[in-house]
Amino acid sequence: MKTLYLHGLDSFLSDEKRVILEKYTTNLVAPLIDYRKDPYTIQTLLERYKNEKIELVIGSSMGGLTAYYLSWFWQIPCLAFNPALPYRSTIQELPALPVAVNNEKNPRKEYLRVILGRHDDTINPFDTLPILMSDMNEDESLSIHLRNDLAHQIPFSIFDEELNYFFEKVK
Repeated sequence: MKTLYLHGLDSFLSDEKRVILEKYTTNLVAPLIDYRKDPYTIQTLLERYKNEKIELVIGSSMGGLTAYYLSWFWQIPCLAFNPALPYRSTIQELPALPVAVNNEKNPRKEYLRVILGRHDDTINPFDTLPILMSDMNEDESLSIHLRNDLAHQIPFSIFDEELNYFFEKVK
């Protein structure tokens, strides 16, 4: 499956995490993104990958926010680690969510899994939950894992564990 991985703000995909990701996907796309220079990152990525068959999107922090929106537009499964939904330290223009013919929000049709670190002092998980709940309809496939053993940074073991769970669900 062609998988798009989006790193967080002022970050990059480490070699260790790349190795873990490549256990689960043989077609990994992991662009280096400068979120501070491009306030239209979501639109930029929508345009850049519009002719590619991205099947899954995974992101962390600012990359989790971006993955959240891309997955909605592309209607593909998403795994978001500590997504920066409630607040960001850099400006990002958020596109309007796709709408259905009745002019209501187009429901998410694919699986969304959100991992929240209980001890995250960068993005408070309890500020993220209301946004997730207001964005989702009851019949949409959403899984939220609030981890007591997690802060903002994602240890390799947790990254691997959550990827394994996610890929088992979307096979």
